[in-house]
Amino acid sequence: LSSNAALQIVTYSAPTITSQPVSSTLQAGQTFTVSVSATGVPSPSYQWYKGNTAINGATSSSYQINSVASTDSGSYFVVVSNSVGSITSNTATLTLL
Repeated sequence: LSSNAALQIVTYSAPTITSQPVSSTLQAGQTFTVSVSATGVPSPSYQWYKGNTAINGATSSSYQINSVASTDSGSYFVVVSNSVGSITSNTATLTLL
């Protein structure tokens, strides 16, 4: 009795951003959603920032504020990372009218 061993070759790659976040101009009370698309092996993780401060719990490919207020105005970006490396997105600015 014999068996053939299967060989699987996995090529790891640092994250690459394929779609950048986009700036928005909104009125108070509107919904702000910013998102990014990225690829990489292993699958990347996400951390959103407002200014230079990490947003607690904002760890998916998109970030949403359901009812924006003046305190939400500012610059947002995401760091996409995996075990191979990381990349920072462009900045998206939220402006309130």
